[in-house]
Amino acid sequence: MRFLALGLWTGLYFLSPGHLRAAPLVAEKTPAIAETGRWAVVDELYFHRHLEGNLERAIAGLEDMLKADPEDPGALWRLGRAWVRLGERRSERRKKLELFEKAEAAVRRSLEKEEPNAEAHFWLGVAMGRTGQTRGIWKSLFLVRPIKAEMRRVLELDPSHGGARHVLGEMLRQIPRFAGGSKKGAVRELETALEADPTYTAHHPALAQAYVEIGEVQKARDVLNKIFEVREPRDPGEYADNVREAREMLQRLEKSR
Repeated sequence: MRFLALGLWTGLYFLSPGHLRAAPLVAEKTPAIAETGRWAVVDELYFHRHLEGNLERAIAGLEDMLKADPEDPGALWRLGRAWVRLGERRSERRKKLELFEKAEAAVRRSLEKEEPNAEAHFWLGVAMGRTGQTRGIWKSLFLVRPIKAEMRRVLELDPSHGGARHVLGEMLRQIPRFAGGSKKGAVRELETALEADPTYTAHHPALAQAYVEIGEVQKARDVLNKIFEVREPRDPGEYADNVREAREMLQRLEKSR
């Protein structure tokens, strides 16, 4: 998968920056979430969603929290985040759209209850982008402006947010020039994303692709090789896919010499 956060426009592996070590975790059942450190368990499950059942356990835990407090803003945007990831795993278009639209609605509710929140704005833009990707680019160009607005709001609240830079960079790279696309602008945004968040490994293949598209092939190789130096990835749930993509890109670049 390319997180596209807009597969369409974003290499949305992104996701938002996590704050967890890459320690493996498998829960046997839905966790009971305590008020103290209440986000620790669901965030740990989410960031280790590559392990079987963890994403579903995170969703179940958040849904339990929302039964107790249906307007909990932190639970709402996290549930939206998890529904985006669940939608990415679905193959049926109708199911994907249903989950992405549910995610957008949940995050909007979160923002109604708690402003400002950089992560909520981020995941709102991601959910909108995923919906656009699923519907098709020509039906979704009208989303470019609102998604950009969400990412700029993220950066107003958190100027070091690498995920927002990543989304903006992928949008600039993938959308047509007449809609505001720019290959060189994409490189600048993705370079900034990697500088802000060097352990978020989705940045490496995205920036490498942007370099290739402006003819900077050696820079692409260099940034791809840097992924192998990351020892504690920001988002372990995406790490293996990012490394696999980097290896495949390096092989293609080697064959094209």
